[in-house]
Amino acid sequence: MKKLFRKLKDKKPSGNDQGLLETTSLREALPSIAQDITPPAPIQTPVAQPSPPTTTAPPIEVLPSSNICQICFHLDATHAPRDGNLNTKDPSWAELEYNLPPDTHAAKLVPKSEDLINSANGGCMHCFIVRTALNAIHPGWENEKTILHIFLAPGVPVVVRLEFGSLITTHMSREEALQTYGFDVPVKFTVTVRDAEKPSVDVEIYRPLSPSPSGGSGAPGPGFDLSSLVRHVGFGEEIPQCAGNEDSLNFINKRVNECITSHSCEGNNKLLPQLPSRVIWLQAHTPSHIQLVEPTGIRAKYIALSYCWGSVSPDTYLTDARNLESRKAGINYDELPPLLQDVVTCVRALGIEYLWVDRLCIVQGDDGDFSTQAPKMGDIYGDATLTIAAASGESENDRILLERDTKAGPFSLDLKLKGMGTLTLKVRRRTHKLETEYVGGDYGRVSTRAWIWQERLLSSRTVFFTPRALKFECHHHSVWQGYAPGVVGNSWSTHVELASSSHNAWLRLLIEFMKRNITNASDRLPAIESVMKRIAVKTGWSPFWGVFEEKLVESLGWSAIDLKTSSGQASCRMNPGHYAPTWSWASVDGEITYIHVLTDQHYAPLHQVDPLMYELQCRDLDRATGAITMVGSYLIGGIRCTIEPNASYSEESEMTREVGKYRYTHNVRVSGQHPDFLFNPDVPLMSVEGDPNQPYSGSAVRAPYGVDDPTEEWTGNCLVLLVARRNKRSLALLLGASLRNIDGAAWERIGLSTSIDVSVWDEEHVKTGLIRVV
Repeated sequence: MKKLFRKLKDKKPSGNDQGLLETTSLREALPSIAQDITPPAPIQTPVAQPSPPTTTAPPIEVLPSSNICQICFHLDATHAPRDGNLNTKDPSWAELEYNLPPDTHAAKLVPKSEDLINSANGGCMHCFIVRTALNAIHPGWENEKTILHIFLAPGVPVVVRLEFGSLITTHMSREEALQTYGFDVPVKFTVTVRDAEKPSVDVEIYRPLSPSPSGGSGAPGPGFDLSSLVRHVGFGEEIPQCAGNEDSLNFINKRVNECITSHSCEGNNKLLPQLPSRVIWLQAHTPSHIQLVEPTGIRAKYIALSYCWGSVSPDTYLTDARNLESRKAGINYDELPPLLQDVVTCVRALGIEYLWVDRLCIVQGDDGDFSTQAPKMGDIYGDATLTIAAASGESENDRILLERDTKAGPFSLDLKLKGMGTLTLKVRRRTHKLETEYVGGDYGRVSTRAWIWQERLLSSRTVFFTPRALKFECHHHSVWQGYAPGVVGNSWSTHVELASSSHNAWLRLLIEFMKRNITNASDRLPAIESVMKRIAVKTGWSPFWGVFEEKLVESLGWSAIDLKTSSGQASCRMNPGHYAPTWSWASVDGEITYIHVLTDQHYAPLHQVDPLMYELQCRDLDRATGAITMVGSYLIGGIRCTIEPNASYSEESEMTREVGKYRYTHNVRVSGQHPDFLFNPDVPLMSVEGDPNQPYSGSAVRAPYGVDDPTEEWTGNCLVLLVARRNKRSLALLLGASLRNIDGAAWERIGLSTSIDVSVWDEEHVKTGLIRVV
């Protein structure tokens, strides 16, 4: 080996040089597990400024492409199958995660765990790196039933996801897809059956920016650089051990100043913002220098807080009509809950005088001013110099200036290659879960709240205090602590700009919004009002009960989804009050989808082959009540709901409790010449019995709030209203007679169907007329 590397050292590399064969380079140069690998150890010392590896001669290509490992592809995305699709503009995982050019060659590998282990044992150094990295973060993974995902892209760290469970691939024929989804194309699903008790682990492998004691690459001399073995692995910075130390504050200041001076984000104008009608002054002339003030016409920088309230009790620290005057006289720092103490400390350290917190600056309670202050949220968060998102806390009692958990790393992985030197890599648990950023991220409870969804979209700049790192986000990009210089991520906040130019983007935002929880169901529309106003200003569209008037017909294509139960019964439920008309998504509580009407991204090819042609038209609408009058084709149908006991149900099993005691099937018949079709109910339904002379007698209706799901089979009538046609199937609303006391005949939405044969609408018994939906 010494003679071999001496020859390579003296030889000038050329384009035709085939390098070393795998049998001579990897098997001989690989470190011995027992003697030549330094076990991973926690890193306690801060990392110096970036000092990328340098070479005195061009690096030698150690392995020719013909010998690339087919398990890990030597962690080089350019040798692996490309993720994403350039022809359909379907973005890769890397384009969704980072701000990278659209033609970036990224890869997503799913090797079998046993294949990677065998490859590592057989001599692949890169498989060995992956295996050792996983052992550093999750010792013993090799003895568990696992699924591996390896994410590769140039210039960024390698990410390895460790999931616990198994993969199942299933195929759906054209006929099955047509019946289930209304799509006339075959579908292939790969389903991950996960162990519910073991969450997945994302591990990051990166090159350190700081020089190692041996000089970084550990190269023995000119002509060979060990870093070339991992040149496709991106760099990473070390993350400060405390969220409130000087390094973290410098991170915030640097990002805020960069945005203000270099970006065209919302709120970046020459004038300082005008302070809200109430704000907390942190340099007040009071003993604790904290005071609630009501400024008039004052312009100054201020910071807004976005956080989870937690449960509210008589002891909850807030402003109401009883203590408003005392808050204006002065606020005692020691009386503030832990979260607000940390926020005050942070805002002062950043050199800002004013702070806006909803629970202190909006008078709470029935005699408060929430109704007049809530519509101002767009300006309050949009004008703030910075929004602090308390992502590491679940209530006012949780602090955000916390020490980091050292169990997540980083760990040093030193590969001592015999006769060559030491190659150093770093391993840590990723600060945030991969493939979640493009849908808003997963930072804990703060990512589940509807009001915070709006606050984030409206804010010009936000810094997230998450358990593992800080994240900065503006409407230009995002940056996590730990990113190498020059590496930035995409900004989820830009979805508000995307929604201003694409209705598809707005529908996707609605899907995300309905995944968020809200304490008071009556706040669902107010919690989205300011976002809609922002979009309306840029588009000229008119907000109308959770949709835009100009896009009303397209907006009717939502349906409830049943992610949790797969029981045939809707997972959405009625709200306790009538807060929105039934045709609006805001009339239900639960997750929805617009999958049947989206025409962009990976739905674009389907839309080109099988386009959706809208036929329903809006003739009139009532802004006060939300009632709409539509003109279109309709049929009278009969619904049969069959209910069967769930044989696997058990009160002791959480999984079967979610599925429920029964399985429901909703079939509709509109003509004896056509088979029954299935539809998705918006909420649990029931049939109304009563006076046969009443218009609602025998109609299928939404089960009222608080009413148990039916346990016996039932039948009922409905009206089937055509919305749009595809080549073979159609999109239709199912309506039941309205039970509410409304002047004139009216209908209420009960569900959506995508599986009605399009030829049904060409038969003689189809009628055309005005239909009023409330």
